[in-house]
Amino acid sequence: MGSLGESQLSKTNPELTGRLPIVVKAEADHQSRSMPHPSDLPHSLSRPLPRSIAEIPLPDPLPPLVLPVFTRPDLLVQVLEGLKQQSQLPTQIIALVDGARSVADELPIETCMALLRQFAEGTGDRVAVKFITRSQNLGCDRNIITGLTEVLSQHDSLVYLEDDIVPNPNFFDCMSRLLAAYRDRPEIFSISAYSNFPEAFYREIQTTIQADFVVSQRVFSCGWAVWADRWQAIDLVHQSPQFNPFGAFYKIPIAAQTKMTAINQFWLEKNHKTDWVISTTLAALAQGKLHLVPRASLTYNVGFGHAEAKTYNQGGEPAWANARYDRHFEPDRLPATLELSPSLAATPTGSELAAFFDRQGIWLNGAALWFFVRKYPDLPSIWAWVRLGLKRSRVVFSRWRKGLLT
Repeated sequence: MGSLGESQLSKTNPELTGRLPIVVKAEADHQSRSMPHPSDLPHSLSRPLPRSIAEIPLPDPLPPLVLPVFTRPDLLVQVLEGLKQQSQLPTQIIALVDGARSVADELPIETCMALLRQFAEGTGDRVAVKFITRSQNLGCDRNIITGLTEVLSQHDSLVYLEDDIVPNPNFFDCMSRLLAAYRDRPEIFSISAYSNFPEAFYREIQTTIQADFVVSQRVFSCGWAVWADRWQAIDLVHQSPQFNPFGAFYKIPIAAQTKMTAINQFWLEKNHKTDWVISTTLAALAQGKLHLVPRASLTYNVGFGHAEAKTYNQGGEPAWANARYDRHFEPDRLPATLELSPSLAATPTGSELAAFFDRQGIWLNGAALWFFVRKYPDLPSIWAWVRLGLKRSRVVFSRWRKGLLT
């Protein structure tokens, strides 16, 4: 928990299967994106796109709000305060409670559960709370993947919030209506409430894009929503923990946004780490899916520097992290097309990508270097890749001598 979008793992990133037993305790190959002729589409896909959130009825029933909680009751208090101020309360919160790692975890876990009970009571029981508890510790990623799979085996969709992500008052209403609006648009995989685009895109928003939500190739989990059929199609619960359908970070298709995904995946591979959000992003990308992301953030991350944070557990809040948050943001305008904007669809040249990797501190082993030289065969690009390979050769050699992944 506490990951920003695709868990920001790069220290220089300015944006970045077996099922274990559980106890459920209730208390309250790549696909083509080429489109067929409209006359060949099912009726739901040939209908005009929705243009206004306000015109979309709330779904009935409302989707459950899924909230992983563990050992951060001090942060959960702030999240619950944000939920109290929602213009539309959820009718059900499903808490994913991982098992304790040690006796020291038991008290903060119980405190989190007590806070959720108190929250439900404070709403006059308008909000029911259900706990999915684990008999042993699964770890953050496996607890969330398993939990989302369980919930979506019983519900058509869900809204997801983490225990350090404070929503603005319009968060749940907005996400619920968007789930209803795009339910029959299978090219949309998920909806994010957090805004984190390249700076060139924000300049494009100011001049040419007249919408509060736009399509994206990246998933951001700081407030998120997904449908059961989309989640089940990627089947992460049965994939390896470090699942990457492209095989290696350097084989990820590169565009304005996905170059950040490649950076995230690089650090995961080299450090033997996992992140369910990056795996989700890659799985959706491999299927040619897109996501809806707002121009401003509907959520605020309060977890930076917390000892129990999965990432960024040291130091203060990075300047970019909550830069796009707007407490009063009430999005309404929806995109006229489900195509990437020109700045997001743009692909860098080989020399531009090599320079970007250099700025991010990336090194390349022989397989990666050979891949990029073949992919970008123009002389400026080849020279850029060779320079990068030589510049970081000491890192590769040092890691090889230590038996680390190069």
